Amino acid sequence: MIEGLVWDTWNEPDLGTVFWGRSQEQYLEMWGRTYAKVKETFPGMIISGPSSSSEPGTNNGWYTNFASFVKSNGTEPDQWSWHMETGGDSSMNRASAGQQAVITQYGLTGGSTPANINEYAVFDEQVAANAAWWIAQLERANAYGLRGNWLSTTQLHDFMANLLSKPGAPDQYSATGTGYYPNGEWQVYKYYATNMTGTRVATDASSDLALDVYATYDTEQNKARILVGTRQVTGTWYVQLNDLESLGLPSSGTLNILTHSFVDNGHYGQVGDPEDLGYYGHTYSGGSVTFPIYQNDKTTAYSFEFDLA
Repeated sequence: MIEGLVWDTWNEPDLGTVFWGRSQEQYLEMWGRTYAKVKETFPGMIISGPSSSSEPGTNNGWYTNFASFVKSNGTEPDQWSWHMETGGDSSMNRASAGQQAVITQYGLTGGSTPANINEYAVFDEQVAANAAWWIAQLERANAYGLRGNWLSTTQLHDFMANLLSKPGAPDQYSATGTGYYPNGEWQVYKYYATNMTGTRVATDASSDLALDVYATYDTEQNKARILVGTRQVTGTWYVQLNDLESLGLPSSGTLNILTHSFVDNGHYGQVGDPEDLGYYGHTYSGGSVTFPIYQNDKTTAYSFEFDLA
């Protein structure tokens, strides 16, 4: 049972009286004792922490107190974890920089495994467009991620944390009933898991952090794929692909790109496969091509595909 298990000592101990209800000093004492006991009992166990509700940064006093303690106590987590559930105010760009600043300031190692954002995205963010945005953010940070579950009672263990639905949901349904179907966000994660194969490509978010992209190329499938999502905003952005020659393409010509849209009918609305919007030929030169993203609603995500040769 413990193979591959990660030990998470306490959930959101920084969240006032909600989950801890004692002083931080008492929490730190508990952390130190628990860390030693777990390592003694399960020497190979990965311990994550602090799983705080707030993101890391040198301006976060609770977080820096934790960092100072684990440095002096020799109990640095193997896997640093925190939550990203403050809505449109947060980004992995800022949180990753904040984490690195804390690691540097206190002379820590940063852990032996990637950071784990074991709760991300508030309920309103759990739509197709934002799913693609979060995927891009987590991939760039090379972090694990687990979506937050904002349901309660029987629904907490149903609907796969709002990636699935079934007839009558959310109010007129049977907790033990079947007939599950996917929603729009599910379709984004399915595409990400099954189609975004091969090698990850370096990307940057838009300067306003409202749009982000995740891209891969797969030489075996002879495909490059780009997943694009916004943070529940409307507007027009432009995606620029550079160094196309590195994919075996000529430095100039016409690039035929296939577009799919991932619509979203709400948390409980059924959505089928992404819609094929067809190919469009983009003329380019200098090994670079730019194309627009017309985000006319706040929930639709897009993917773009083209052949490598």
